[in-house]
Amino acid sequence: MISEPYKIIKRYVAERSSASNDTILQELSGLEPLRDETDPLWDTDAYWNNEAYRFLALADLVGMRRLRSGVRLLLERACFGDPGETMRGLRHCSEAVFNPDWDGLAAVCLSLVESPRAGTRLWTVDQLTVLDDLAAESALRRALSDDIAEIRAIAKIGIERLERLKSK
Repeated sequence: MISEPYKIIKRYVAERSSASNDTILQELSGLEPLRDETDPLWDTDAYWNNEAYRFLALADLVGMRRLRSGVRLLLERACFGDPGETMRGLRHCSEAVFNPDWDGLAAVCLSLVESPRAGTRLWTVDQLTVLDDLAAESALRRALSDDIAEIRAIAKIGIERLERLKSK
C-alpha cells in the first residue's frame, strides 16, 4: 500500500531532523530540477516518492530552519506547472525563511526572474507578484514578454497589483 503523501514528506523530514544545515543544503543542491508537469514521470509513484516528496520535505526544512541560501536552490529546482497543487506552497516556505525581510526575498527572486528554466521563472514571478515590491516592477514588465503565457499572466497580475499600490 502506498503511504499518504504527507506521511512520506513527514518521514523524509524526520530522517533529516538531526542533519546539519549544510547537509540539508548539500542534499538540495544535489537534486536535479523537477521535471515539468507535462513530463510522463509525474504519472509514476516512483517519481513522486523519490523526487517530488523529497523536494517538498527539503523545502519544509529550509522553511523551518530559515535557510536563506536554500530558497534560491528551491526556486532553481522548481518544476514548471503545479502537479498535484504541490508547487504553489513553495512561496510559503520562502516567506517563512525571510519574514519580515521582504527586500531580501525580493532580491533572491529578482536574481532569478530571467532564468533559462521555465519552472524557476514561473515560481519567481509568482513570488514577486505577492510581495508587492515596487523594485520588482521592471522585472515583472520584462516577464510580460516571456515565451510562456502562464508566466506572462502572473506577471500581468503583479503589475496590476503594483499599479494599485502606487495609486494609493
